[in-house]
Amino acid sequence: MTTIGLIGLGAMGSGMARSLRRAGHAIRVFDVRAEVARAFADEGGTACASPAELATGCDVVVSVVVNALQTEAALFGPDGAATTMPRGSVFVMCSTVDPNWSIALEARLAALGVLYLDAPISGGAAKAASGEMTMMTAGVPAVIMVISPLAALAAPPEIGASR
Repeated sequence: MTTIGLIGLGAMGSGMARSLRRAGHAIRVFDVRAEVARAFADEGGTACASPAELATGCDVVVSVVVNALQTEAALFGPDGAATTMPRGSVFVMCSTVDPNWSIALEARLAALGVLYLDAPISGGAAKAASGEMTMMTAGVPAVIMVISPLAALAAPPEIGASR
């Protein structure tokens, strides 16, 4: 079983988290609305008080927030996930951001020993809830191979790209 941390329990993130939980993965969640994270935990899973707490011990951290600013805060802000992500773990960013920002983020994470996958999602809340979103991935082929089985649980079909 893979331990997955998921940051952002909006319409898309909550559906993705539920799909991964249904598949039997241990799920740790964080949302700026603590009551939403607690409600998810009541159904099974662990609510965390910060992204840093969430990332501790996770194999994969998935960020399903709105934009680069929120991603930056989740990773590098006070109690950010980057401070506690284990070396060799994978950060999956599902936000749509400027490609240059994404490339710079990959370099920052690599300096910490964290692998990166750019994986914007599409499909809306209903498809997120049923595990049928589309995930468009870009990253190092080895990382795509590692994350593909998990991505398929939350968002088939996957459109893969590498550089």
